[in-house]
Amino acid sequence: MKENTWKAWFDGATKGTNPGIRGIGGVLKGPDGELIEICEEIGHGTNNEAEYTALMAVLDAAIQAGVKDLIVYGDSQLVINQVNGAWLIKAKELVPLCQTAVSLKAQIPNVKLCWVARTENTEADVLSKRALGVIDADAIDRAVWMKISEIAKPFGLSSVALGKKMTKAKLRENGKPTQLAIEKGVVLRVPNNFGHDDYWHRQLLPAALREALFLD
Repeated sequence: MKENTWKAWFDGATKGTNPGIRGIGGVLKGPDGELIEICEEIGHGTNNEAEYTALMAVLDAAIQAGVKDLIVYGDSQLVINQVNGAWLIKAKELVPLCQTAVSLKAQIPNVKLCWVARTENTEADVLSKRALGVIDADAIDRAVWMKISEIAKPFGLSSVALGKKMTKAKLRENGKPTQLAIEKGVVLRVPNNFGHDDYWHRQLLPAALREALFLD
């Protein structure tokens, strides 16, 4: 008998503080190798709101794909238990989010929500952080993502000179990537013990500079 069950994972993240700028990530995998990924920055709010939004995005994607049998995994006990009706909702701002998630869940004939540890939710976690321009160091392709000094050399520039051009193009401010740089996908922010390391795309960064500054 053919297996028809799809599996999905969801996660939400905030950048810097909570509340903060939110990112959502989701992965849906079908029995015939289908793959749907969700990676989106959704503006300011709380981490719990991001988790709910990520779940809703996954459920909506499953509905659009015509999924009939689905298991959804997430590492938020609050969201899983509230949508499953096991926990009361104490924060009033989460009530409409939970109602929407329950409504979406009802549109899938056979669906189950299960809690998993964060270590079992890595794909969705990476996507939620990637939406915010943040990624784990081990996931970086260092042939593509480089430090400023490495990108500057082929152009005969110092890292300081390239940094000034990036600031003029509004891709950096006070030595840090701007939201514009994140939206253009030219930077990845990798957490370290002191904050973040920034890695820049060796092709997209020069292209963004040429577009902004009309460089040759």
